[in-house]
Amino acid sequence: MEKPREKFLKIGNPKKLETEELLSILLSHGTEKTNVYDLSIKISDFLRLKTDKAVSIEELMQFEGIGEVKAMQILSALELGRRYFNNSENKKLSVDDWDFSNLKQSQRQNGVHFFHHYTAKFIPQIPANIIKRYIGRNRIVVDPFMGSGTTLVEAKLFGCHSYGLDTNPMAIKIANSKTLIINEERISEIRTFLYWLKQEIQKSSNFNIDPEEELLFNNSHLWFRPDVAQKIKIIISRIEFLSPDVKNFIEVGLSTLLKGISNARMDSVTPVLPDGPNYVDRKHYYRNVDNLTRKIPVYERLYSQINRMTSAILEFNKETDSKLICNPILGDARHLDEFVNLCDLVITSPPYWSAQNYERIHMLSMKLFNLDINGGLEIGRNEKAYFDDMKSVFIQIANILHGHFAFVIGHDENNNSHEKLFYLALDIGFNHVDTARRNISNQVSRAKQIKTEYIYIFSI
Repeated sequence: MEKPREKFLKIGNPKKLETEELLSILLSHGTEKTNVYDLSIKISDFLRLKTDKAVSIEELMQFEGIGEVKAMQILSALELGRRYFNNSENKKLSVDDWDFSNLKQSQRQNGVHFFHHYTAKFIPQIPANIIKRYIGRNRIVVDPFMGSGTTLVEAKLFGCHSYGLDTNPMAIKIANSKTLIINEERISEIRTFLYWLKQEIQKSSNFNIDPEEELLFNNSHLWFRPDVAQKIKIIISRIEFLSPDVKNFIEVGLSTLLKGISNARMDSVTPVLPDGPNYVDRKHYYRNVDNLTRKIPVYERLYSQINRMTSAILEFNKETDSKLICNPILGDARHLDEFVNLCDLVITSPPYWSAQNYERIHMLSMKLFNLDINGGLEIGRNEKAYFDDMKSVFIQIANILHGHFAFVIGHDENNNSHEKLFYLALDIGFNHVDTARRNISNQVSRAKQIKTEYIYIFSI
């Protein structure tokens, strides 16, 4: 007969051991008359009869070979198991309020989360609550569809290491800016830039501008007025020789303003040019917009944005440990295990088969910063390949995960993709732990037509 300790070392999973075997490991040895396994059988049978009653030290000491110390060890193990079980039972997501209906919009984008607009990102309270429920500090959290880095920010705030993958280089820039480690040199660079901006704001800019000299990229004259393009060009030149991380930080601040200071329609998520310089903004009270004459204070807006970002990143650094790994990776989730070997928790919001086209949404930033996105890598662009792609991602998650997997997805009325992904996870071998339903308002939904989200929790 294989000894319990050898069996445990061989299979590495205590769940696959019998109760008597677990107790044998705990007792370590028996007596001259009774071996440890037979003693464990006797005690296990006794404990099964006492499942609804307290067990005392004196009762356990009636067994030959069980002294006061051994009795306390057994009772301590039972109490640890009871506490762990109760704690697990209390981790039901469905009993909590996931609507966050009382939160103001500013609270949904608190801290560093306001740095850059990112369509379809989930609110930080979701990953924050999941992290607090399922892991402890210094564990590893992964988001294979990282987006703007919401999960990574919340993981670091809680004291966990984190990795995030995305095929969109703009997402990497944003996530890096939100998790920037601040030191004296970097804060000095940022403050010097802010001082320069303040000086530029006070200068007069009434001079002739040659539109052809202010080209930012091919056909940029269609997107930006000459005076706006000139200021953007000056800003880009000014930050060219800053340290890479600070340069990226300022570029992200500029990027989130680009669409608003461009000629693009303000009522479209994707940059779209109006038919002429005058148009009606259908999103903001049907106001008239004249792109030729409207005031566009480029320096003032950038100063305000970078100033707010600086305050937020300083606070973020005070609240977090700079030694924690926080790594946004430009990579494909279908090859997740090439970047991450092991993790304790995966939290993500997977794309839909009709996913947002981030290359188009971030088009102005991509062109200005000379970024390239491989559209073929974006899961959701191809409806036929969507579930095969998601299966590949789920398998990759299973390969690296030792813990829980949470994914957030909206109710898909037409294709039931939320249900299909749920059953896909089960087919791969994940165990369903819990499901929470979340009602969302139009103001914070991924798309106007999505009224409900599901938070699925699995283990493996």
